Amino acid sequence: MQRRNKVLIKINGQEYPIAGTESKEYLLKVGNFVDEKMEEVAAGNNRLSTSMIAVLTSINIADLYLKLKEEHDGLLNQSVAPLKELDKVKEELHLALKQLGEKEAACTVLEEELSRIVSHQESRQDSYQELNQQLEAKDLDLKKAEEIINDLQNKLFENQIKLVEARKQLEGFVQQSEEKYPYKKR
Repeated sequence: MQRRNKVLIKINGQEYPIAGTESKEYLLKVGNFVDEKMEEVAAGNNRLSTSMIAVLTSINIADLYLKLKEEHDGLLNQSVAPLKELDKVKEELHLALKQLGEKEAACTVLEEELSRIVSHQESRQDSYQELNQQLEAKDLDLKKAEEIINDLQNKLFENQIKLVEARKQLEGFVQQSEEKYPYKKR
């Protein structure tokens, strides 16, 4: 069970005891934030009652929270798109590797067949040339498959770079948000 911390905070001139599992410093920071927001609302109109100041402050804080949450959700969605693209490229790479394996196996079978024919029928040059052409065609297919794999690996690398950039942007946004909406201590 987590230890509960208790602090006494002053909000709009009144002291309130608050408790929570967060650190005392954090609880004081929350209290100071609410106090500052209430002071801003009260400074705008000195005819408001304490309950009206509290309600307007709650509305302002809720507005700030919802805007930041919307921005956060938007950035989170932006960071998910490169991950989905990365998964798609990984699937394409997996398929290409599977096809390469099949083509290599087929190539191996052809090479073995060619070897048997050459050893048993050296006099049949025409058959040898035909099988050799088939082998060259398979080698060409293999080279094409290797080019596809290289292209997919490049796409995977690019998507990984995009993912890192998206994470950096998200971290920058979080840092900007913290700088734009700092908590003031009293």
